[in-house]
Amino acid sequence: MIRRAFWVLLAAVLCAGPVAAQEITGSVMGTVVDSSKAAIPGATVKMEGGSVNQTQVTDDTGRYSFAAVPPGTYKLTTTLQGFSTGLAENVAVAIGKATTIDFTLNVGGLAEQVTVEADAARVDIAQTTIQTNVTAATIENLPKGTNMGSLLKLSPAARAEPLSGQYQIDGASGSENSFMVDGLETSNFRTGNLNVNNNLPFEFIQEMSIKTSGFNAEFGGATGGVISVVTKSGTNAFRGMGGMEFESDSLNADPRGILNKYRSGSGASFVQINEYLPIKSDSYKNYYPVFGLGGPILRDKAWFFASYSPQIFDEERTTEYVTTDPRTRTKTGEETYSRTRQSDYFQGRVDVQPTNTLRLTGSFTYNPYEEDGIFPDNQIAPGRTVPYANFGGSTGTLVGNAFTSQQGGEQKAHNFSIGGTWTPGSRVVASARVARGYLDELLNSRAIPQETRFRCITNAPPAGAGCALGFDNFPSGNDNRYEDSSERWTVDSNVAFLADNLAGRHEFKVGYQYSRVANDVNTGYVPFGVVSLTYGISINDLTGRNDPVTPGAIGAGQLQRFGTVGAAANTANSIYFQDRWQPTNRLTINAGVRMENEDLPSFNGYAPPINFGFGDKIVPRLGVAYDLTGDAKTKLFASYNKFQDRLKFELPRGSFGGDFYRRDYFEIMPNQPNYDFYTLSRVLGSNQDVSGGQCPIANSTGLSRCQYDFRIASNSPEADIYSGKVDPDLKPFTQTEFTVGLEREVSNRMLLSFRYTRKDVDHAIEDAGFPTPEGSEAYIIGNPGEGLHAATAKQFGYAKTATPQRLYNAFETRLERRFGGNFAYSVAYTYSKLEGNYSGLASSDEPQALSANSASGANAGSANLGRPSPGVNRFFDLPHLGFTAAGVPDNGPLATDRPHVFNAFGQYMLNWGANQATNFAAFTTLQSGTPQTSFYSLYAAAVAYGRGDMGRTEKFSNTDLMISHRMRFGGSNKSVSLELNVLNLFNEDNVLGLVNTPAGVNPSISTLGLPVADEPEALNYILTNGITSQFDTYLNNPANPQRKDTAYGMPNWFQGFRTVRFGVKFHF
Repeated sequence: MIRRAFWVLLAAVLCAGPVAAQEITGSVMGTVVDSSKAAIPGATVKMEGGSVNQTQVTDDTGRYSFAAVPPGTYKLTTTLQGFSTGLAENVAVAIGKATTIDFTLNVGGLAEQVTVEADAARVDIAQTTIQTNVTAATIENLPKGTNMGSLLKLSPAARAEPLSGQYQIDGASGSENSFMVDGLETSNFRTGNLNVNNNLPFEFIQEMSIKTSGFNAEFGGATGGVISVVTKSGTNAFRGMGGMEFESDSLNADPRGILNKYRSGSGASFVQINEYLPIKSDSYKNYYPVFGLGGPILRDKAWFFASYSPQIFDEERTTEYVTTDPRTRTKTGEETYSRTRQSDYFQGRVDVQPTNTLRLTGSFTYNPYEEDGIFPDNQIAPGRTVPYANFGGSTGTLVGNAFTSQQGGEQKAHNFSIGGTWTPGSRVVASARVARGYLDELLNSRAIPQETRFRCITNAPPAGAGCALGFDNFPSGNDNRYEDSSERWTVDSNVAFLADNLAGRHEFKVGYQYSRVANDVNTGYVPFGVVSLTYGISINDLTGRNDPVTPGAIGAGQLQRFGTVGAAANTANSIYFQDRWQPTNRLTINAGVRMENEDLPSFNGYAPPINFGFGDKIVPRLGVAYDLTGDAKTKLFASYNKFQDRLKFELPRGSFGGDFYRRDYFEIMPNQPNYDFYTLSRVLGSNQDVSGGQCPIANSTGLSRCQYDFRIASNSPEADIYSGKVDPDLKPFTQTEFTVGLEREVSNRMLLSFRYTRKDVDHAIEDAGFPTPEGSEAYIIGNPGEGLHAATAKQFGYAKTATPQRLYNAFETRLERRFGGNFAYSVAYTYSKLEGNYSGLASSDEPQALSANSASGANAGSANLGRPSPGVNRFFDLPHLGFTAAGVPDNGPLATDRPHVFNAFGQYMLNWGANQATNFAAFTTLQSGTPQTSFYSLYAAAVAYGRGDMGRTEKFSNTDLMISHRMRFGGSNKSVSLELNVLNLFNEDNVLGLVNTPAGVNPSISTLGLPVADEPEALNYILTNGITSQFDTYLNNPANPQRKDTAYGMPNWFQGFRTVRFGVKFHF
């Protein structure tokens, strides 16, 4: 039955042709009655504004409805011979919302007119979705950054939370949001994040909708929020703008200092000096030009809008190279590096209305990003040296900026969508959209040596080695990026129709969605490898084994080949049904169901290892709304919903044959001490790369004695629990949500709302691992703590198994006054708890080191540090993860938990006569600090004493300010505006993180004195007995002070510094 319905819907889509898609419009509806409240059928209702010019005729009940209306402001007029004319102006239409305008007409002549006031703050009494709509007018008057991501702060449920991986919405990580631009999904196919390419300039945006809970059935693949953007469109009048914004280091505050730890010696000679290195500001000038033009192609029939807004960052950094010991620090060198980064954003859109019932839309964005040059180091670099690379031939050796200015890369991207809406009558609407997105991620792909990298590390090499201690022929690495392109095709189609007299009024909607994502990748250094040689040690010191050692060997080395190679594609099909049922005028029931099938692809040629059928992914959507006072001003609502993630490509790339992570170990013999003898071909010989590795290698044809495979493909037909396997009964990533709330229209401009929500992850999908006898890790791709993972843990003899938990509870209250009388404001307070042992698709327990070349490198407080690796984070990679050192579950407050969050936005317009006005706007936030948790590392980083044991960081506060002044001239449509944006107005430097590893030297089973022989026994010992006392004894041994990190508990991450941006724009 399900399969048959699927093909029927698919056929309907293909026959319909390109006609709108995922929610990018709103609607206007209402009734026309006479003074006795009797329905007036046959009245003509006309809607005008922007690129819309449509008419409807009221039905027998006096109802009319305009569906799929682009966001904007419109005028409605209703006429019927023998009645007065009804007029409603400034009718605001928002994405995903229904605006109700009712007319009461008097019997009389056509000269009489009845004006209906459209409330600026109107309660949608039928809706159970929680969303924040940000219009172009609000964007213009909001202190903000330069891209759409800076607008999310207007939603009380959303905030930029770096450890979440990007934007956290209702406790979900940054990889769980869905970003839509004109109906096309633009979230990264692999991480779920919003790429710089698709983080569009706010000048492109007509409206943004931020949905946070209670989504209808047409929305899938997001357990966080759904952010929908509609780009600007043309109107019947030619309008345009041009201008420039500017930012400079001379206006911005200085960067924060960097915590530097100097550690030397051991025992009585050990010393550790912790210091904050002062950082000089880079020299930079950032330019943000913009030009936009829109107007009619054919008046009342076709319109266009186009905009170009590049963002150019010219930067220069002087790095001072110094010795490591602060007591005797000397300068060893200095180099000035240059870098230019540029985002080219172009947007074009055409809207066509050939008839009153058909509307077509096409939009296109072209948005490549390019980096010319890199910054290899911070402004002060203890122990570092000026980078170089020997390319041979006529190029030779390039040093410093001569080398790094050749490096960099680009990310190509473009998107288009074509769609439309057909409205044959007031009761039926059919829509569909076809869209394509393209992205090729090739940053850090230029001037990378394509040869084997050789390193001589640890212990002084002997005579004849040809290298000194610390030798590295390519210190910048040989990690190449040849290709990493992705293509996404989507088709969305739905039919909605109204029906009366079925125990009330129904708005039925049935839809079909298709998605195909393809990825072709070739990155890393698999063809060349990195050879590291250590003289004076045994091969067993590297492998951790106890194999026979060749007599006379003078050292050992390893050949490392890491990379990601392959091509794969997946498809997903979705069918949904939604009904908005109004059994009475005051009660609305929103009921829906969503079904999906989906496969996750293989990069190694095997069949897709994960296949969810329609019967596997069925989720309900249920909401109830009640007009409490009967005047459409007070709404009581509740909703119960289940949401399922759409699988990201990070998992198949890592676990299904994309990632290739191998290490081969060999011995250095006295007759061949020279480092360059140990080439890739000599080490490997003709040995095959056996799945799972080989250690020892029998009958090796090369120098390699042992090979470890750190990425055992879990989808191999021969896979079993000893090498890694996919759980055949895998359940989709699922989250259950319950929300209840109250919304009250206090006045025609003011809304007061309350919301309680509870969101609980039911099932997670991760690579949960176990150590293998060969020294590798085998992963079960499944639901940790359930199914095959739980059974395997039991079979391997582990006493306990961790189960993912993420529970979010929040109470939110908000008071919003829409603009009027020259001012507007919004205040919101949220009390919440985010707890468990699993932060979601991005890991807040694995902060990623911020590279010196990061785009946020000059302002680290704004960086995204959480690890965005959906399905392959380190949460459950070994059996003891998910437990503390005491062997008890480590569930507790998660790393991005902020119990108290207060946000406030205010705007005041000061008019200077008829042609000048100054706008003042500010946004401020005050938030609790985040929990700080101690970690220790024994085979992997794990929670030491319990989540939040170090307390919380200090409270976080930030204030942004915008001042603009507009002068009109030559008519009301021509003006010039001056604008100033100051982010972090008071240059607050709140602490965002602490050093959370008490150990300066990681322990081993021997230094802890554990009565175990190997890794599996050690991990089980932690689960059954705990090692807290042994760890504390290890740390506090007075004979080994080097074991303790004296920087433990010191701040190591601060709020970003103040930035100032000013500009001028001309409007015509």
